[in-house]
Amino acid sequence: MDAYDVTKIVRKQLAKDYNCKESDFDYGNLLVTEGKANDKRAMRAVFFGGAGIFCAEPGLVSDLRRIFEGKDPEWIFETNSLIMLSEILYLHGHNVDNIHEYFVPDVSRAKTEPKFETETIESGFDRFKNEAVAKDVFDLESHGPIKIVIAAKKNGKTVAMAAAFEESEDLWKVSIGVAPEERFGCAAENILGLIKDAVLEKGKIPYYGGVFSRNISPNTGSNAGFFPCWSQIQSRPRDDEFLGMHETR
Repeated sequence: MDAYDVTKIVRKQLAKDYNCKESDFDYGNLLVTEGKANDKRAMRAVFFGGAGIFCAEPGLVSDLRRIFEGKDPEWIFETNSLIMLSEILYLHGHNVDNIHEYFVPDVSRAKTEPKFETETIESGFDRFKNEAVAKDVFDLESHGPIKIVIAAKKNGKTVAMAAAFEESEDLWKVSIGVAPEERFGCAAENILGLIKDAVLEKGKIPYYGGVFSRNISPNTGSNAGFFPCWSQIQSRPRDDEFLGMHETR
């Protein structure tokens, strides 16, 4: 597997997730596609390969196409553009939630050498859930089936843990947790590098980003061999006192 394979796999999955063609990422397009109505996420947008794809519920599509007509993907990140997007979402009962970057591995990097005593398992994950560091690893808003867990021990105590979750056929989400006494050392970087290598050995692409990467700093990710690959914007339902004045979906 090389960098081209990684990019190809990511593009294929993003096209499926955002209801567009893979070729739509080749031309620097700013497109709006129609997705299913969703109470939690009326709109999701991805920026990859110089293109921006907005996947929105049916009632929002025409409004977004109107403001995006003739624009390029970089336009959306201007302050006035984000304000305009926020205003349209507001009228549909939603707000802009967050803008997150997502990271994938540099597959040309050498494998990570463990700096702790480690254990890797692929079943029986419940026995780890009583470990103090496990809460940050498993306590996610939503995730796919757990496929791999790696625990790092020091003097018999688990000081770091990482897990890989099957989010799609080829992309597996990774998450880590580190004991407080090891957060300023190499534990986070080392355990992230180890789970990266374990997922790659399965022929899958590990990735992280968004709210579930709260324990992975930019330096930690970079040192473990990851780089930014795509960005995402999504909406969430409004929760202000004027919500009842507008139709929601």
